Amino acid sequence: MAQRATPLLFGGAVHQSTQSSSSSTAVRLDHYEHDPADFDYYVRNPTVEDLPVLLHKFDVENLEVWPWIWTHPNSNGPHYVFHGVTAETIIQIRQIRAASVQNNILIIADSASLEKAAVADPNVYSECHCGLVTDSTLQLLNAKAKILMLQDERVIAFDYLVIS
Repeated sequence: MAQRATPLLFGGAVHQSTQSSSSSTAVRLDHYEHDPADFDYYVRNPTVEDLPVLLHKFDVENLEVWPWIWTHPNSNGPHYVFHGVTAETIIQIRQIRAASVQNNILIIADSASLEKAAVADPNVYSECHCGLVTDSTLQLLNAKAKILMLQDERVIAFDYLVIS
């Protein structure tokens, strides 16, 4: 399978992305059962433009929103999100954690990729206090607002995003 590396810029740093020239099969994930009446602000079929509105309504207006704001930057420290994981990602995670224990780290990748990337450093995720998402993948990305949404409609705001 032919691949090429493409630099991506999110949150002020250049990151590498691997793009495949072959097509892949998408997997449909089940969504959380919920009642729209349980939310103050509810968006059906959200778009990238809806993501900053949702975050504003949640953070500033203190409303219960759907899709739900799952994680976002907070006063504890910046929020680093990795979509995909490689051996190079493991090095970055160690560097980020060494820079400050206040740095928040979230990795979105399947279990096999997590295991493969950490073969030389199997304890990295627990030692670096990484949040792991293995059951969903990227659906929407608003790079300008630094917000993404997963296929299961979890919304994640970030300071830095690395896509591998």
